[in-house]
Amino acid sequence: MIHFRHSLLLGCATLAIAAATAPAWAQSAPPADSDQKASEVDEVVVTAERRTQSLQNYAGVAQAISGQDLRAVGIDQIEDLQSAVPGLSIANQEGNVQIYIRGVGTANNTELGDPSAATHLNGAYLPRPRGLGGMFFDIARVEIAKGPQGTLRGRNAVAGTLNIIPNMPRLGERSGYLQGEVGTLETTGYEAAANLPIGDDQALRLAVYGVDRGTAYKNVGNDQSLDPTGIQQLFSARATYLYQPNDRFRLSLMGDYESERGTGYPATNIRNGLVNGGTPDQLELREVLYRGPQGLVENDNWGLALNASYDFGPAVLEYSASRRSVDYYQVNASNEGVVRPGYGAADVDYDNFGTQYWLTLSKSDIHELRLSSPADSKAVWSAGLFYFKEEQEVGYLSLVDKGMFYSGTEFTFPDVHSDSFAAYVDVTYPVTDQLRIKGGFRYTEENKSRNGIGGNWSLGLGSEGYGCCFTTRLGTEGFRPIFTGRASYAAPTNNQEAARYFLGAFTPGARDTFLDQIAGVADGSRPNGTCVNRPDTQPAYGGQVCPANGQHSFFQITAPGAQVGSYEDSFNDYRVGFEYDLTADNLFYGAISTGHKSGGFNDTITVNGVQTAPTFAPEAVTLYELGTKNTFRPATGRIDLNANVFYYDYSDQVFQTLVSLGTGPNNASAGFSQQNINVAQSTIKGFEVETRFDLPHRTRLDVIAAYIDAKADTGALTDTRGTDYADGTPNFNIDIAGNELPNVSKVNLNAHLQTTADVFGGRADFHLLANYRSSYYLNIYNESPVIQFTARPTDAAGQAAYDAFKASMEGTTVNPNAPPASPYLRSTEAREGGFWARQGGYVTVNLGAGWETSNGRYRLEAYVNNVFDKTVVDKQLVSDQVVNVLFLNQARTAGLRLRANF
Repeated sequence: MIHFRHSLLLGCATLAIAAATAPAWAQSAPPADSDQKASEVDEVVVTAERRTQSLQNYAGVAQAISGQDLRAVGIDQIEDLQSAVPGLSIANQEGNVQIYIRGVGTANNTELGDPSAATHLNGAYLPRPRGLGGMFFDIARVEIAKGPQGTLRGRNAVAGTLNIIPNMPRLGERSGYLQGEVGTLETTGYEAAANLPIGDDQALRLAVYGVDRGTAYKNVGNDQSLDPTGIQQLFSARATYLYQPNDRFRLSLMGDYESERGTGYPATNIRNGLVNGGTPDQLELREVLYRGPQGLVENDNWGLALNASYDFGPAVLEYSASRRSVDYYQVNASNEGVVRPGYGAADVDYDNFGTQYWLTLSKSDIHELRLSSPADSKAVWSAGLFYFKEEQEVGYLSLVDKGMFYSGTEFTFPDVHSDSFAAYVDVTYPVTDQLRIKGGFRYTEENKSRNGIGGNWSLGLGSEGYGCCFTTRLGTEGFRPIFTGRASYAAPTNNQEAARYFLGAFTPGARDTFLDQIAGVADGSRPNGTCVNRPDTQPAYGGQVCPANGQHSFFQITAPGAQVGSYEDSFNDYRVGFEYDLTADNLFYGAISTGHKSGGFNDTITVNGVQTAPTFAPEAVTLYELGTKNTFRPATGRIDLNANVFYYDYSDQVFQTLVSLGTGPNNASAGFSQQNINVAQSTIKGFEVETRFDLPHRTRLDVIAAYIDAKADTGALTDTRGTDYADGTPNFNIDIAGNELPNVSKVNLNAHLQTTADVFGGRADFHLLANYRSSYYLNIYNESPVIQFTARPTDAAGQAAYDAFKASMEGTTVNPNAPPASPYLRSTEAREGGFWARQGGYVTVNLGAGWETSNGRYRLEAYVNNVFDKTVVDKQLVSDQVVNVLFLNQARTAGLRLRANF
């Protein structure tokens, strides 16, 4: 909260400066045009093809939503965009924004993966989409281009692109605004911007934003000192400089900063509440049993972006450069899920401090040199070179408190490098006045590498008489991992080196025993460590006694091992197509376009004594589409009617699966590693229809309908829902052919109705945004039955038959709906096992209303988001028989804003 108070002071200082100059601004502020029909369909512009053009002239599918429209319906977070864009699905998992467009997307946004939808700020690529919520202020519009954009936008645009375009400085204009906001969930916020001319050819735009937002989640446990997840304090600032001395030369420089503090991102494990066929609507998903450490997020991002262009006449030369920095740290808010039958607040161990810790430090640089045709050229062409480099330091620790032979898993990488080079050319050539053909090609090279450590933390601590065992306290009050800045990241090779490793791995908590229990191992004075006998180091069954010599009767220690991986590859993207003007207002087009999502490598594993870091190939999407754009002009006003049919060939699709680390006794697996593997080929097909038209009484209606059929054609992977690590299963894959891709609805409808009226000496406007999505699956398993091995028999003959059958299943593919008939396999319906995974169809409604004075100086706005308080699952994590974690949409919110324009 101290950080936010400082942010608030800075914001107020900016407001004070703006207020001091208000009289001068008021002289040049234009009056509102009360005669203009607010219902008229305005000319929407997009930059999807790297140039500004009318949406009706863009031969593809894109949506551009103005900042004014976003504000009118209360959309101020990137996740809320999905309520306005059919086919778009956005979730936030541990600060990673995951974007799916028409079923194309990925859940792997770690240092090992890349997003499938390319995110941009004013055209500058954002490789790590963290902190995007703090960018939704003082924006001109948000553009979403659907379908692969590999030729024009390059790497990781297989799903499409999302471009946040801020308001830019305006030459010769002194203007700005001040805005304050209050709302439900204890929300308070402010926003301000100032446009300052510097002579005739320069201008500066300054903008700040801050919000303090509560949460709809409730802590229903007995430890009421813990704040629930979802509490946010955001502060953002942006400064943009523009220099344009003539019509030929233009230079802009933008700097932005975003700071986020809070209690983390809401997620709840509900698997135990769903066993025996339960569904989430039977539980209170936002009422959570929190325990252990307080959830925490500390996120600081900044960026600089330069763009300079010069029009030489025959061609325009443009240079763009940007640098982005991400500094992200998170402590997950641990919980025991929700209240469920047979389990409530009295059943929770509130002294369990096991949780997860995350660190991402990223610095990326982008340079692009582009030569393009001038604005008045009949042939539209561009050619360019693109270079991207990113350096990261990454840490992750999944920590177990009161562990016995296992205390956590750590991955820390002080050196993560990636770079990419691309060259491209794209041409749209007029064959006749009506017909244009287009073609483009892009060549891309990718390189990635990573060095560090990864693996388990564990202590096995024997008591007197080789009894088993003492537990280990770890993660209590004050604990913090030391991910980066260590003297050495060398992998330990013996007990002494492992003990030394842990001495530099973390700052211990006040009641931790881990370092006390390994005391003496590092210097060799106590090879079996130091026994600590406390009530909280006794296992549940108790009875452990320290040996007389003060050391453990046996001592087992495990520390992470070396993690080294590298990857390099190249790929080509292209697009070909045509545009045909039936009339000046009727366009028909078709195109084939491709995109690639970068491949990479996995965690280093040792399989039967051989160490390797398996790689995976790039995903590839080829889009075939036909469409039409039409504008009609009846006496009642303009009507736009657009339609598009599409077919995607989605190849080398990556999913996470389990890879066996070899075999042990009884043909059981020696362990597993979760790996990213190219396992599926999918097809996505459908159509989209968009209309925008006037209605009587200054009313406008926008309607978009999309039908999307997205299914895997082939593919097989391990079913992590059935994983039993103790039993060494599974030994087989399940067939996912015919399964629907996750996070995509077949039927998507969106309607935005807005109207204006002159009332109370000013102008009022009203907005209704309604969104319908049909049901969709949250994982690729699609609630198929869970197939598992039965328990190993106890008799010798039964064990032999069981082991032989298990060996015969190694590497095979099983149809989960028709598994092999065997007494050694069991099938459990997904919902009976607690693995619900189908979000039902739903409707959400946002309402907004505003009133402004006749001269446009002052404006009052009210909004209600998610009017009917519909609870929707945006994202799911499911694995190993105990995990079914849900990430939810925003609960109902309402608020008021007051804005003064100058």
